[in-house]
Order: sequence, then C-alpha cells, then structure tokens
Amino acid sequence: MLGGAQPQPNGLMWLLAGSSTAKTLQELNVTTGKIALIVPESASAVSVAQLSSGVIGVGAATASTGSLELRNGSSGALLGTVALGAPVKAVASGFDGQTFYVLNGNATSSSVTLVNAQTAKASISVPVPLDTTSVAVDPLGQQIYALGSDGSLRAISVVTGTISAQFAKLTDPSSLVMSDSGATLYALQTTRTGSNVAVVDVATEQQTEALPAPGSAVGIQLSPDNRSLYAIVGSAQYGNVQVFPLSS
Repeated sequence: MLGGAQPQPNGLMWLLAGSSTAKTLQELNVTTGKIALIVPESASAVSVAQLSSGVIGVGAATASTGSLELRNGSSGALLGTVALGAPVKAVASGFDGQTFYVLNGNATSSSVTLVNAQTAKASISVPVPLDTTSVAVDPLGQQIYALGSDGSLRAISVVTGTISAQFAKLTDPSSLVMSDSGATLYALQTTRTGSNVAVVDVATEQQTEALPAPGSAVGIQLSPDNRSLYAIVGSAQYGNVQVFPLSS
C-alpha cells in the first residue's frame, strides 16, 4: 500500500497500491475487510484523497509536472484532470466537500494549490516551506497545516500565505490529518523505538500524547465519526489497513 483516502460513511475506503511501474486504486470494504473494486491507475500516481461529496482526487508526479485526477467515488471512473505546475507530493481533502488541497513543488519551491472538484479548476496557490511533506486544512478552510520533513509543523493562512502559528517540533513525521472539530491534529511519526501517532492540540500548539502505530505505516486517516484511527500499512512484502479506537 502506498496511501489511502478518508473512509466514507458507507464503510468504503479507496487505497493506492502498487510499485513504481504499475499502480491501482482499490476500494476496500472496511467492514468485511475485502477489496470490492480494483481500478488501473497511472504509475505516476502518488497520493489519493476523497471528499465528503464522494469525488476522489489522485495526485500524480512526473519529473517536472503534476496533475490531479478527479474520479467517480463509486466506480473510480475518470471525470477529469487538472494540470499543475509542479510534481504532486500529497493531496488533502477540504471539509466543504468540494475543495482538494494539493501539495506540489520542485527543488526550489513548494505550494498548496486549491482545486475545485465541481468545476475541475485550480484557483489560488499558497506558498509553503520547501520541505513540506504533508498538509491538512482546518474545517473553515482558513488555515493550512504544513508538516515538514525536519519535524516542523506550521499553520499558514490561506488568504495571506503567511505563517500564523509554529508548533512544537515532531520526530520524523510523514502524514497529517485534522479532526472534524478543528481542535486536534494527528501526525504519523517515526522514533528510535518505532512508529507512533502524535496527538497535537491546536490551541496550545503542543503534542499531548503518542498513540501506537504499525512499524510499516505509510499514512493515517480518521473514521467519519472521528472515533477511530486508520493506519495504512505498506512494505515490500505486504499491505493492509489497521484500525485503532481513539479515546473519547
């Protein structure tokens, strides 16, 4: 497994799987644990996300350009493609049900481009630090949270493009998700003793606890009710999705 989109209320979750030469989108029934549908995907695909409206966004990266595929949430059929100026690194879903936040960049700059799934058009691009590897957005769509490879976590204003908050550093983080309330961020990170998920309080800008995570986890997502954490696990030998309850 290379990544996974947000689990949907109908119990289905889209996963990106494969190698550098061949990839597929796979629809997982999280109740039965079985793959319900497999859709061929470009080898350049690097990230997948899904809006609450059902539209799937698949980010792709070539040597110098990038794009966001828009796909039907039921069949996986291609609806359209939005060209981007730089290779895609990650895709996050907005809470409005229509906006994808696409992290893209090259050796000299990185930005988050907002893509409207209804119009299949890109709007503004918000500059983010060069080493940003994953992003999340607050429920109002006003702040982008940028996770850096050096452990930094910053809040960046969508309107001004300026840093509005600097959080305490994390340890080798790779994936970031935001709770529906906007009060909590969850970051997958790697430490000397293994992987865990840092729980970060947005108000205090501090990590409050560390939750266990599989050693080969490549991404995390929250359940629709925010009561469970999904860890997408992928290695050269296997791939799966593991579910962990969150304390209320």
